[in-house]
Amino acid sequence: MSQRPAQQRSLAPESDQERAQEVLERTRDPGRVLALTDGIFAIIMTLLVLEIHVPQLSAGESLSTHFLLEVWPNVVVFVISFVLTGLYWMGHRDLFNLVRGVERELVWLNIMYMLPVALVPAAAALLGAYSQDALALRLYGLVLLLISLMRLVLWLYIGRRPHLLIEHINRRTLRSGALQSITLILLFLIAMLFAGFAPYVSLGIYAGVPVFYFIGITFLRRSAPRGSLERDFT
Repeated sequence: MSQRPAQQRSLAPESDQERAQEVLERTRDPGRVLALTDGIFAIIMTLLVLEIHVPQLSAGESLSTHFLLEVWPNVVVFVISFVLTGLYWMGHRDLFNLVRGVERELVWLNIMYMLPVALVPAAAALLGAYSQDALALRLYGLVLLLISLMRLVLWLYIGRRPHLLIEHINRRTLRSGALQSITLILLFLIAMLFAGFAPYVSLGIYAGVPVFYFIGITFLRRSAPRGSLERDFT
């Protein structure tokens, strides 16, 4: 007799409240957002290498000449784009490590963040083919600038909504994270300005951004208080 009520309870349908709670947890699970984002980043970083083509040689031509003229610019742009895309992926990972739940607005903001990210292979292909052209350099910088801008929007949106977070983000950490994106935006703007009269300087700024970033992030981690979120920035 004591087992029958328990069996009946186990077979009883869930209440409307329980079903609603289950649906809410599924829709707020950040796992699917991260799966989509990681998949897009993986595809983009793979597509970048496809622009490095083996040169076709005619009779009497040397591989070294074609490598310097045709392949080398694409290799340089590939390395720059690959490292920068990796930086953006690490920043996104750091951000969503703090998120315990998403909402509709955050999902759409993440999609808008991925829009300029998806343009990186096209911008890199254009720059690899026309590495000294001002328009190619500016379009490349514009794509990177838009990624940094959307990263800033994501950071401020998430940081100001404690109900989405595993751990509270204080004002110092919020400012530090915003400063990272603002610094990148300024560097890309400077590179775009140099594109018209000093293309190699512009390309050098793009190549130097990861170096500037790692120097800045190292200083930020070391100067941050013990136990603060800045200590975990990558």
